[in-house]
This record gives sequence, C-alpha cells and structure tokens, in this order.
Amino acid sequence: MKRKMNKLKKSLMILGMVSLALTSLVGCGKGNNSEKNKSTLEKETIIVGMELKYPPFETKNEKGDPEGASVMLAKAFGEYSGKEIKIVDVPYPSLITSLETGKIDMIISSMTITPAREERVDFSNPYTTSQLMMLVHKDSKVQSADDLNNSDVVIASKTGTIGALWAKENAPNATIKNVNEEASAVLEVAQGKADVFIYDPLSVIRHHENYPDTTRTVLEPLPNTKGWGVAVRKGESELIDKLNEFIKNAKEDGTYDEIREKYLKDKMKEFEEYGIDFFF
Repeated sequence: MKRKMNKLKKSLMILGMVSLALTSLVGCGKGNNSEKNKSTLEKETIIVGMELKYPPFETKNEKGDPEGASVMLAKAFGEYSGKEIKIVDVPYPSLITSLETGKIDMIISSMTITPAREERVDFSNPYTTSQLMMLVHKDSKVQSADDLNNSDVVIASKTGTIGALWAKENAPNATIKNVNEEASAVLEVAQGKADVFIYDPLSVIRHHENYPDTTRTVLEPLPNTKGWGVAVRKGESELIDKLNEFIKNAKEDGTYDEIREKYLKDKMKEFEEYGIDFFF
C-alpha cells in the first residue's frame, strides 16, 4: 500500500511539473505573439530595409556601416517619431517579401511607387520626384520611349527594379532580359547584347560615364512613372500619416537641405550640366 502511495505521489508530481511547463510555454507564446502583432509605431525600434548597393543613397562606409541619403532620411524619421532606427541590408528583390513577413518594418530603398507594388504594400507620399531614363547602346535604333515596344528591341534590367517593372508593363513586345546585378545589365548594353538599360537618371549618367565609347543617354523622362515612396505593411494607416507628416516637414525644416549638402552636392551639379531638374 505504501509503495502504491509513493507511486501516486510521484505521478502527481510529474503531472504538476508538466502542467507548469505547458503553462509557461503558453505564456511565452502569448508574449511573442503580442510583440509580433504590435504596430510599427508601438515598437521602440523600427527596422528599415534597404539594399546597400546604391550610392549615394543606400551604401556602406569603409567600416561597413550603412551610409547615404536614404540612411540619413531614415534616421531623421527616427528622431521625428522618437524611435530607434535599425538599418538592415536586404537584396532588392526580397524587400517587399521581408516587409510582408515582418522581418523589416519599412522600406526606404529608392523604391518607385507602382500599381503592382501597391497591391502588396502601402506607400507614403513620394519623397522624391524620381524619373526613369535610358542608357542606350551607341548603335541602337532606339531614340525615344516610342521605340521600345518593338520585338527587335532588347531591354536589360535588374530583376525586381522599377526598370524591369516599367519594361514589362509598357514594352511587352520587346525582349526583356532580367539579371540579378545592375552592373551586369549595364554591361549587356555596353557590349551591344542589349539595346537599352532603364533606370533613374543618376544611374544612367554614372553608367554612361563608365562606358562613354559604347553607350549614349536618352535623358527624356519615360511616361507612367511616379516618385520614390516609403513602403510599409498594408493597413498601417497611422504610420503612413506619420511618414507623410515627416516628409512634408523635412522639406521645409532644412532636413532635405542637410541631406543634399552631405551626400548629393556633386550629383546636383551633374544634373545641372545635363539640364535635368534634380529629383531630391
């Protein structure tokens, strides 16, 4: 009888320990879900995703730390909203997926607002008036946007970028060659394997300077384009309102002037030389 009682006590003790463990696990699970379900503005630290391969907007300094105009803009928003800002380097084609899955809270990565992207994310008001222009092989027959939607034309673009999206939507008859690296897409044009590379004027000018003998520029804005916006998860209306308020104030309180002075001064001079309005 005594032996049976000991076994019963032992069983009850084990049952109690298992029950306590399960309760702890459930508690932890609730805590994690609660943290995960917080809106971005409820968090102490906002994680901003950008591909750090696009100087002078998104790049790294000699120490490997994030640097550039977009980084400065993100940190200025942190100060404005009273939040810590953490910058993470994310490949451009993975940015929206990373936002949707909660790995990042915002995208500030020279991302043009497009109808296709607006189906998956919400955008702030444009913080630039960015335009798309063309880098063209010197012997190509392409002279303007009217020449692009042609089966004889090959358009090289970086996968997931606005250049690739624009080509798909506006030049469906052309052959669109998507590659993973911007430099590779540019090389296609420089070597005559493609007619055109479509991107922002800053990049187009820079790449033409790298290949002056085999490329030329068509610095006329392509139709059906908008500026860059900050992307957030669907439904975060309070965050959008905060961002729009910040962008409006930043254009008036000297924040944009500081960013231009620190990172974009030389580029502004280049735009003046080419007779193009600067977009930031």
